Amino acid sequence: MNQIFFIELKNKCDEIKNDTNNPEKINQVIKTYDTILHFSNMARQRGLLVLEEEAEKLDKDNEAELFFRFMVMLVLDGTEPAIIEEAGMNRCLAFNFPSYDGLINLMYFKGAVMIQAGSNLTASRCFLETMMPLNILEVLRQRKHENILPEAYGQVNERDNLIVRLCRENGETSEHGHSIIGQLAIITGNLSDNGVQRILRETDNNTLSVAMKGLPGTARKKFFDNMASRLGQLVAEDIAFMGPVELRDIEQCCASIMKTYIKLADNGEIISTDTRNAKLVLDIYETAQKQNKEIKDK
Repeated sequence: MNQIFFIELKNKCDEIKNDTNNPEKINQVIKTYDTILHFSNMARQRGLLVLEEEAEKLDKDNEAELFFRFMVMLVLDGTEPAIIEEAGMNRCLAFNFPSYDGLINLMYFKGAVMIQAGSNLTASRCFLETMMPLNILEVLRQRKHENILPEAYGQVNERDNLIVRLCRENGETSEHGHSIIGQLAIITGNLSDNGVQRILRETDNNTLSVAMKGLPGTARKKFFDNMASRLGQLVAEDIAFMGPVELRDIEQCCASIMKTYIKLADNGEIISTDTRNAKLVLDIYETAQKQNKEIKDK
């Protein structure tokens, strides 16, 4: 299926190369880009069900928007991802729209797939931009430049920065006692930047985002300070939009990062003064989890 998609995408982009001076069609592609990101953002902030109302606002006289509505409704109906991908690709191939119209339909198809998968907003944005030929991408970049120009001159209030807000949240997490979350906060604060970066290379983004959901702002800042800017934005959006998270899930992810820290420290890959307390807290946590499981099994 992926091979068919990429062949179709290449064909449409090749056709667009013969019609680069078409501002109306270029604007339609950029509108498609905006629509998909709006739906993706709404889904992450308020859940998939809100998309039913949003889908009703799409232009019913626009064939491409009707297709996107159809794809979104399949997502809301809980249709299996494989069926959604096949249905979307079949539709794109059956109608065989030329150049810009074909690209728009491919974007709507892929947008619905990414929404169902819960793709991060930044990741969705980047993927959609990779689908655009250079002439469209240049128009989009120029528009972005115009929109962010005030920020470059410091005219945007710092409070509007998502990462800054997350780093200011201290929450109710205690950094004392035998809390697995509190212990990770202590470890993070005591590690060098190189140590934090080494841990980040061993930790997947989902584990990191869930763990950071429960960490105090100071610990979050230590992680953000040691990430590439794009990764930081991805993680920040995940934290902000994932909604409430069970304490047990946060603790599991913190424990996973703790194990990584202990392994790297024991192997001499990061410098740590003492891992004994971390091992003690981790042992207490895992013993409690084991006991809870035994009680439930009984």
